[in-house]
This record gives sequence, C-alpha cells and structure tokens, in this order.
Amino acid sequence: MTRELVTVVPEQSKRRDELKEFILKHPYLRFVSLVGVDLLGNDTDERIPIEHFLKNLEDIFAGGVQTDGSSVNLPGIAELNDAKVDFLIDFERRWVVDYNHELTDDNGLPTGTIRIPVFFRHHDRFYCSRSVLRDTLEHVRRELLPLLAADGRFLVAHGVASPAEIADVYFTLGTELEFWVSSPAQHVSAHELRVTQALKESYWKRTRGAIRTCLEEALILLQRYGLEPEMGHKEVGGVHGKISEQGRLHDVMEQLEVDWRFSDPVQSADNDILARFIIKDVFMRRGLSVTFVAKPVEGIAGSGKHMHVGLGLLLRDGRRVNLFDPADPDLHLSGFGYGAIMGLLRHWEVVNPFVSHSNSALRRLQPGFEAPVSIVTSLGHDPKSPSRNRTVLAGLVRGDSPLSIRFEVRAPNPHTNAYLACAAFYLAMLDGMRHACGRDPAALHAELAKRPGEPAEYLEQGRAYLSEDDIFEHHTAEERAALFGKSPDTVWEVLTHLERMPRLYQGTPLSEPVVRSFHTSALRKWRIDTCAKEFGTLRRELGELRRLPELENGLDEKRWAEFERLRAELLRDDEDYECQMTRLVRLFDAERFAEASDALVAFRRRVAEAREAYRMYAGNLL
Repeated sequence: MTRELVTVVPEQSKRRDELKEFILKHPYLRFVSLVGVDLLGNDTDERIPIEHFLKNLEDIFAGGVQTDGSSVNLPGIAELNDAKVDFLIDFERRWVVDYNHELTDDNGLPTGTIRIPVFFRHHDRFYCSRSVLRDTLEHVRRELLPLLAADGRFLVAHGVASPAEIADVYFTLGTELEFWVSSPAQHVSAHELRVTQALKESYWKRTRGAIRTCLEEALILLQRYGLEPEMGHKEVGGVHGKISEQGRLHDVMEQLEVDWRFSDPVQSADNDILARFIIKDVFMRRGLSVTFVAKPVEGIAGSGKHMHVGLGLLLRDGRRVNLFDPADPDLHLSGFGYGAIMGLLRHWEVVNPFVSHSNSALRRLQPGFEAPVSIVTSLGHDPKSPSRNRTVLAGLVRGDSPLSIRFEVRAPNPHTNAYLACAAFYLAMLDGMRHACGRDPAALHAELAKRPGEPAEYLEQGRAYLSEDDIFEHHTAEERAALFGKSPDTVWEVLTHLERMPRLYQGTPLSEPVVRSFHTSALRKWRIDTCAKEFGTLRRELGELRRLPELENGLDEKRWAEFERLRAELLRDDEDYECQMTRLVRLFDAERFAEASDALVAFRRRVAEAREAYRMYAGNLL
C-alpha cells in the first residue's frame, strides 16, 4: 500500500467541521460506509458517496440513516411490517479506511471508503451485537462495584484503602485468529494433510514465496491500522506448496495464525472484523484464497479464535489492579478470579450457543485436533510456574506481570460473534463473582477441584471442573462424559439451552428479545447450512466416486457393492423408498428439529461408513 494513504481517521477529525476538512485533504476518499453488526455477527457495508455524506452530515450524525429489517438479521424485532432501523454513529471507537485497489484515480491511488461503526436502534431501543456488548460492560461495571465494597479483602490485599479509590472498572479482550490459505486450483489430498498434521511438520515453520509475502504484508497493514500485531506464524495444519517451472508456488494449502494486541472488548471485536478483511484482501491480490470456516476439511485441524478475557480496576492514583490477581504467590487466583472461572464453567451450556452454533464449529470441537470438547479448566500445576493446558475449554494465562492474568477461552472459531460471546462470558463471570464475594479463595479452589459426587455450593455436584491432565490422552470419550458432561453432537443440542430464557440473562442487556431473535436466527441458519450446504456438498462428494471394474478382483467387487448399497441408502430415492437425506429434509421442512437432530447424528454415522467403504475399495486397486 502507498505510504501516504491514510488508514485511520484521527480522533480530532470526528467532529463535523474537522471531518469535512479531513475528507477534502484526501480526495481519494470517495465513500462512507456505516458499519453495524447484527445478532449473527454479519456487518453492514454500503457505499454513501462522499458528496452526499458531506451534504447531509448533520442529519447522518444525528441518526438520519435508516435501513429496514430485511437488511439486517433481527427476527422478532425488526420485521417486514415494522422494519425501520436507525444507524447511530459510535464516536468512541476507531474509524478506519477500506481501500479498493482495483479502482484507482488519475494519480493511481485506490478508492477509499471510511468505515464508521454504528449501533442499530429500533423504537428507541438498541438491538445489535455492538450495543449488547457495550451495554453489558456497563451492566457488569455497575454490579461489580458493590461486590468490591462488600468484600474488602481484595482491596486491602492490593493496598487500596477503600472503594472510593476506584476510578473505573476496565475490561480487556484479545483474539487469536487462525485461517487456511490455498491456491484456487489446489490438489492437496486429505491424506497428505493428515500425515503432515500427525508429524507436526508445519507448526512454526518458515513460510515461503507468496505465503510469506502475504503474511508479512498483512502484519504491516495491521500495524498501520493500529492493531499492534504481535505475531504471525504457521499453524499445525497444511503441506508445503510446490514450485512450478516458472518459480511460482502452487498446490498451496497451509494454516496460519495472526495475533494482535488486546483492547477494550468492543474495539477488539471491531478489530477482529477488520483483520479478516485485511487478511483476505492481501492474499486475494496474490491469487490465494483464505477461508475462516471453522472446519474446512474433514479429519484435519480446524481453525480457532481463542479469546483472552481480562478484568481489572483503574484507581484514582493511576494504578491498575487485575481483579484476578491473588496478591499471594501461593495462590493461583483471587477470590473474584475463582468466581469468574466458576461462573463461566457453570453457565457454559447457555453461553455456548453464542460461541458454537454452526455445523462447522461443532465439527472442529473433536478430540485430537487441539480443540476443547469438555467443560473443564486448568490453572497450572504450580502458581509459581503456570502451565498451559491446551486440551481444556478455558485456561488460566499469566505472564511475569500480575496485570497479564486472564482466561483464554479456546472454544470460539473465526466465525464466532465476538460481541455476543464476550457479553455472555462477562455475565457468566459476574454471576460466579457474586458467589465468590466474601468467600475464602482456598474454599473456592477446593470446590473447583472437586470430583464428581462431592458436595458443591455453586457448581454441579455430579461433575468435575478442573484437570491438569491431557483430557484426550488420559480419558476415553465415556470417561470425559462421566467427568465433565456430555458434549453436544448437533447445533440443535446447543441451541436447546436458549429455548427457555436463561436465568443468567434476565435483567441484562442480553434481554429476552435479543436472545429470542438470536435463537431464531441461529436455528434458521442451521437448517439452511445443513440442507443446502452440507447435503449439497455430500451429494457431490459421494456422487462423483466412480467404480473402476478393469482394476478389480473378487474382493474389490464385494467392497464396491457394499459402498454402493450405503450410498443409495443415504442419497437415492426409489419408487417405494425415500433415502435418509430426503427423510431428513422433510423433518427440517416440518420444523421437527428434535427428531431431525437425532436423525442427523445417525445419518452422519452412515456417511462415515460409506466413506470408509470407498476408502477400502479404492485403497486395494492397483
């Protein structure tokens, strides 16, 4: 990108007159886009010509831009017969400039669009992901201050004489974004990917050619946009690309990760969307495609978006105090820290719908792919030398400074709506901190470390919640279910926890209309994702598999017959027979979702049998 192009609108230029002056100084700025985020995490992106924007600046600043409910995903809130939604500008968060490098002006400069974040307002109430997170942080702030006053031990331990010394509560969120890169016509087999993953041949290896160039350019751009990138590297998945006779890289399929500095949660979630745009655009300009799908290839490591959540106090003398810091080297956490992680674990079933509500998200959460499958945490073997257990749902992270103490939630994926997920995290943590208020940290640790069946005041008696083991290696699937609870198999099983309004969200910005609207949206998405995407892809995959009779022996003939029988049961109707896929689609169309969920689990097992049957057939041909 040309060095002189502006990337961020300065804070002092967000006022009416100053903004006009700023725009006139940069004639390549041709459009403005007001960016809101609906309840499924989709961001709006339109093009307001800069001349119209300047002419109507006062009205736009006052909320004079509207859309209708069909343009944003707010079912049950903004419907066709009551569709008006206002865009209210967020002046506190960063305004950035998005460039179209395929449309340049007479000076060769790309066309710029100022992306201004907004909140959605409907009938004088705010309904969008950004407003839910903003209002949730304020709600937690109000509820937390009386808890600190009621339990003075934390303040005394950190040299704070009274609650009056607290100037504010601060929140932090950092995300780690994983993604897959491939050449459009890549010919990498799943077998190659599985082998290199098992050997861990890609982890932190040196990038080459266009992959290296794109990764470095993306990190430079993230810097210029103020995201303060901390690292970019190769992840566990992928194979080395091949070099053509012309010296170009082809058959690329690699997994990368990019991290950047934490920020306040709303800005951090905004940054997450911006980072995806930047990364996709950079790789696309060099002929490489990027996918942020949680599980793009079955049987291969998926992509996560680990979310690091922190909470602290800003004192009037300028000091910061981490609310999770025990101020005692013999303890892992403060009482409030124990309460926070206990709240997150206790309420995970009602938090998870905002984290993993797609087929791809659940396919990623499988043993053997460094993704969490059970509701369990890890604090480390010793407070003085903390460890990092990568098999748990949420783990304690701490560096040399007490301010670094935070929880890493490992379940989110790149398409997780960071706004709603983070709001749910903090509300669950708040509930746990209410329980922890006035209780001894050692007693809280004992409850967190209990075995199934042992007494518990707050957590479920029948479960365990703490493990320092590799839960994949040390436990079978049956043992994990007995210790930590059964993991959901389908999106329906995840969403059932929102069928009735959870107690956790009552009286909070995650209000009943918001939860209901999200539940409806996620259910519709699951239906379309399954019937259109998954079934369509599966029909192409199994339908394209062909018999090679000229290479067969007697055993091969029998194996082909077994595969063909399974394929027909799954995909092919007859005069007096409906295949399993047809029956499933009928259940979805009739909105018999509980039955569809059970039938889908059985259907996927049969698909796995069919794939294995063809693998056995093809693997024996010579």
